Parts: sequence; C-alpha cells; structure tokens
Amino acid sequence: MTRNLLIFLGTFMTGALIALVARAAMFQPHVAHEAGAVGGGDYAPMVSNALTPATPPATAPSATPKKATPARAEDDHASHDLVALKQNATKETATAVADQPVNTVCAICGMDVDPKLPSAQYQGKTIGFGCKMCPPKFKADPDRWGPLYLKNEVVKR
Repeated sequence: MTRNLLIFLGTFMTGALIALVARAAMFQPHVAHEAGAVGGGDYAPMVSNALTPATPPATAPSATPKKATPARAEDDHASHDLVALKQNATKETATAVADQPVNTVCAICGMDVDPKLPSAQYQGKTIGFGCKMCPPKFKADPDRWGPLYLKNEVVKR
C-alpha cells in the first residue's frame, strides 16, 4: 500500500514538474507588462478625472447692470448659423438614437445583440438580434417574439 502511494506521488510530482517547465518555456508576457507601471504601453485611462480639488465657485454677480452692446449684422447671421447647426445636430442624434436597438439581449437565442447584424422594426422600435438565425424566426412570427424583445427578455423554454 505504501509502495503504491509513493509511486503515485512520484508520478504526480514528475508530471507537475514537466507541466511547469513546459508552461514557463512557452510563456510570452503581454506588451503592457514590459512597460512597467500604470500609464506605460498602450494603456489608455477610462476616466480622465484630475486629482486636483474643484475650483471654488465664482463670486456673486454684481448688482450693477451691464451696458447693452449694439448688435451688428455679422453677429445676427452668426447666431442664425449656430441655431441651424444645433438643429442639424439634434436631428442626427435623434436618427442615431432611433437606429439603436431597444434590447441588449436577443429574445430568441439569448445572446448579446450584434450591431453588425441587420435589425428589424416592431411597433416603431428597432429590434437587434444575436445571431444570423434569429431575424428569419422573428419575421415569421413577430407577435410572438416582439413583446419579449421590447421587455429585453429571453424566451423561457
């Protein structure tokens, strides 16, 4: 019995040693590890908050009224151009938001929505799919799958 236990432990230790040597021989460190501390390599911070304290609030406005400056024609046209730019930006943002699917999970397959796949419309809202097999199933019976997509739920099977 003791002999069998010693043979087992010897074989186990030999195998573990061989695996350790093979793993160490094939180890290739990540590029960022060679750079050292945080900020080296290809590291890009997700948050760029400064560690300095916030600036103190501005003093209260004075009670004296400011002089009105006469308006010039160039200023008037510039303000119209600015309003037009804001309206165009609002329209572009609205269409971009309208193209975003209302769901993050495919109701049919349960996978995350793939933005590369075509989307569909259901009750005026954009529906995203998780795989190539789901759009035909949705188009075959949208009333079955649509409410689940709007609730961002997966079908229970």
